[in-house]
Amino acid sequence: MAEIPSELVPPTGTVHRKDFGRDFLFGGSTSAFQIEGGVERDGRGKSIFDTFVEERGLYGEYGPDAVNHREFYEIDVEHMRDIGFNSYRFSISWSRILPTGKKESRNQDGINFYKDLVKKIKAAGMEPMATLLHFDPPQDLENAYFTFLKPEIVDDFCDYAEICFQEFGNDIKYWTTINEPWYVSYGGYIRAEIPPGYQADKDYDTIQKEIDTKSGKSYPGDNQGSICPPFQCSNISSSSSSSDPAAKEFSPKDDSTLPPREQWPYIAGYYQLLAHAKAVKLYREKYEGSKGGKIGLNLVAQWYLPWEDTQENIDAAKRAMDFMLGWFMDPLYKGDYPENMHKYVTKGFLPKLDKDLVQGTYDFVSLNYYTSLYVADFPNEGGDFVLDRRVNFFDRNPAGELIGDEQGHGGWINKYPEGLLNVLVYLKENYGDPEIYIHENGFDDPNLPLADRDALYDQKRLWYHHDHLLAVKDAIRKEVRVKGYFAWSLMDNLELAAGFGSRFGIIYVDYKDESRRRIPKLSSYWFKQFLANQPRESDA
Repeated sequence: MAEIPSELVPPTGTVHRKDFGRDFLFGGSTSAFQIEGGVERDGRGKSIFDTFVEERGLYGEYGPDAVNHREFYEIDVEHMRDIGFNSYRFSISWSRILPTGKKESRNQDGINFYKDLVKKIKAAGMEPMATLLHFDPPQDLENAYFTFLKPEIVDDFCDYAEICFQEFGNDIKYWTTINEPWYVSYGGYIRAEIPPGYQADKDYDTIQKEIDTKSGKSYPGDNQGSICPPFQCSNISSSSSSSDPAAKEFSPKDDSTLPPREQWPYIAGYYQLLAHAKAVKLYREKYEGSKGGKIGLNLVAQWYLPWEDTQENIDAAKRAMDFMLGWFMDPLYKGDYPENMHKYVTKGFLPKLDKDLVQGTYDFVSLNYYTSLYVADFPNEGGDFVLDRRVNFFDRNPAGELIGDEQGHGGWINKYPEGLLNVLVYLKENYGDPEIYIHENGFDDPNLPLADRDALYDQKRLWYHHDHLLAVKDAIRKEVRVKGYFAWSLMDNLELAAGFGSRFGIIYVDYKDESRRRIPKLSSYWFKQFLANQPRESDA
């Protein structure tokens, strides 16, 4: 980074590096498909993320090399070094390591790329944190058996994980297996927001209106909430119907061996838990002793507030937590699903877990947090994941006030740091006081050209991170064992169904420039200023 331009001098704020102790990890967070490009380099195979983006035209005018980290990774590492980060969370592309997804397709060129990336990360004084799978299984496996709808995925994932442990385990000491299994199940098999892009064959808007009308329930103004809200994408209609042209493109082929469509999210969640658990078992039995690392699962959570202070809504808030965070955290901690899931999931839809296999398969909790919502009870007969949880979600309270004081460009992020604090305390109180790393937290702006001053002057993002770090500081005071914080994202990238329409980076990427110029934003300078004040030995 050059000297800070006068117009980009960041405010100091009221949170300081010394508040977190010497061993606390700070870094940027990314994922392979969203930044790497180089889709035909190193013998890389096609992933389901490639198919999802190509068929939906999400590259727009920029193409797959819009960020091109594969070409410019050394520059990106230097930016992180200059900011002062001491860690970097990234993901490995399964199809760059194994182009077909099978161990027989082992690809040394892809392995060598990640070896050099990790070498550069460590040389820059940073601790690498690697995620094995971030929304991008190989397309060949989807063609063969629909990935997480069939048991074959478990052994294939473990074969891939073992190669990564063998090749990178001496240098990578922090691993996570799968990113956001909840969102893979919900966004991938109900809302079609992420790969594989399957969409429930239902119009939940209409279903919600019919049930509300029948029950006589009404809400003030146009604040009707949504039983099937968007998650990590722009606030589009909650309708999940096959009448949507995009849904038709991604409707699965008829396959008599698949379970009922309504059961798919639960099946996907189940096989992700199995794949995770078996990979952890493999790591502990063969590599943990010699490599000396830790392993966990990336979980995503929101905090839920009762829309009105009634017992029904308080119960709905707990149910919403159980159907999101608890769906995966309860099995890891207790070996079984939350009681709310046993009680409310449609009979026969919830696969039985092997407690001995799943329980205890984590050394730390990896948490992704962005926002919070109000919730209200939504009584109905169930029948699929959306209806089973019996919850209506709102971003405004009965008075019409938005939760939080800022809203991101996509409309789904409302800045509510209290929610992060509450989730952290909830993890401590309900799951045995685990070690926690916040692997994603961030705020999106529109895709502004460099000529627009606000493209780099991202004050909203700066204060978003500042205020969430205050929440982390408060959690530490409450003796929550938070050990790291990672900004999503290190750089602007392809943001799921939003394509390049939203920018989350603390570093601006000029997608039209031939060298994909990286330009630090105000938030980058703030992090640099914040991290420069390193704590003393006595602050550890």
